[in-house]
This record gives sequence, structure tokens and C-alpha cells, in this order.
Amino acid sequence: MKSKGYLLAGLIIFAAFFGSSIFFESPLLLYIASAIPIFIVPFLPDIRTSQRLKPEQKGVEIVKLISGDGGPEWLVVSFRPGTVNWNRRTLIVPFEQAPTVESLPTDDYTAALTVLQYDLRVRKGRQGRFGILLSNLSERTAGMPFTVNEVNRLLIPLNDIAESMPMPMPSSAAVTSHSVELQA
Repeated sequence: MKSKGYLLAGLIIFAAFFGSSIFFESPLLLYIASAIPIFIVPFLPDIRTSQRLKPEQKGVEIVKLISGDGGPEWLVVSFRPGTVNWNRRTLIVPFEQAPTVESLPTDDYTAALTVLQYDLRVRKGRQGRFGILLSNLSERTAGMPFTVNEVNRLLIPLNDIAESMPMPMPSSAAVTSHSVELQA
């Protein structure tokens, strides 16, 4: 809200200087008015290119699905159709605090998409969450009998998430060197 106040104040100052330059026919006031947008730009709101899913959001459920027989483990993101804005670039999904379950309830209508490893984006310093490139998923549904607007479940292999996560660097105190000097 504070940024909107600065933006509004900057626009009022710009209009005052611009109007004064016309009224007084002053080129100096016009120059001042033309410099004011430079100071307004930092206060313009950002255009969000990503959407964050929150587990506490109504209609959103994020769980880790494990099979008892040692099969593959999945992160299952369930949501109501229309929850995900498919025009955004990425969907940010938190997964660290996702509960572990052995089975999921099935609905009468479930349209699920599998998220592949190359769809995942992980940024350094952002532990516990990852991004999904929505454009890749939209392209993949082109040949399917449903559209992305009907999708209500995303399936992500936990192995792919683990492989995408950057490995933590060991601390310098824990690293020991056992070097051997060779002579020819």
C-alpha cells in the first residue's frame, strides 16, 4: 500500500508540473515534469509471472503419496479447476510440510497431469519449494481429451524433485583432505 501512495503522489506532482508548464509556458517546468517519470518507475507494481499455491488455500491439497511395496513415491498436488492461472509462467509449490499418505480419494472426475523433471525449476536459496513451468504442461495437453482448465491434479515423482534440488555444500570444517603426494 505504501508503494501505491508514492505512485499516486508522483503522478500528482507530474500533473502539477506539466499543467504549470502549459499555463506559464515555461520550458523549465516542462523539463522538470519530463524528469519526474524516472522517479515514478520504481514504484510501479510488478507484473507477477508466477503463482504460488498454498496448502492452506481452500480447495488445494499437497500430499506425498508412498506405496507400501517400495514403488515410486509421488508428490500429489490436488486443486479445484480454475485455481491455477495457466497464463502465468510458473506455479510455485511448497512441499516440505506435505503430509505423507498411502492412498488418495478418487473423484468422479479427475484429470491429472504428470510433471516431468524438465518441467521443474528450483532456485538456489529457495528450499522447500519448486516451480513448475505451466507452458510445458499446456503444450502437453494439446493432444489430450481435456484442457488445462479441467486439470485438477498434478503428479510429480519425488525422485525428480530430489534430483532437481541443489545439493547442500559441506561446511569447510567437515571437509578433510587425504592427499597423497606422488613422485615419478
